[in-house]
Amino acid sequence: GWNLRILGCATIARKVSRAMKLAPNCNISAIGSRSIENASKFATENGFPATAKVYGSYDAVLNDPDVDAVYIPLPTSLHLRWAVLAAKKKKHVLLEKPVALNVKELDAILKACESNGVQYRTPPCGCIIHERLR
Repeated sequence: GWNLRILGCATIARKVSRAMKLAPNCNISAIGSRSIENASKFATENGFPATAKVYGSYDAVLNDPDVDAVYIPLPTSLHLRWAVLAAKKKKHVLLEKPVALNVKELDAILKACESNGVQYRTPPCGCIIHERLR
């Protein structure tokens, strides 16, 4: 299946992760938060599989070689940083809306994705993005 990691424990991530769990080719394989405690609590409360990894930093998620894509439900002011870093690490990016604070930031995100050969999408596409990535 398709290994998806989530950066952050935002309320919208709860809703989107429930939808992703219903997608046939989607495996929510990790959650990363600024604290390992928050990530563990999120994974438990949202019924993540026992095999799901839990990280106490966003960098740790992006450094995992098993990551195919990351869903980023962080505040919009953090999208540029984390989407560009994900793209540079060759991770496909599923970015919550609004995607950027301005057009310049959006252009930078799109350029990073294009130059690193990864896809960029926004929900509600969830794991159907996998079909487009093949």
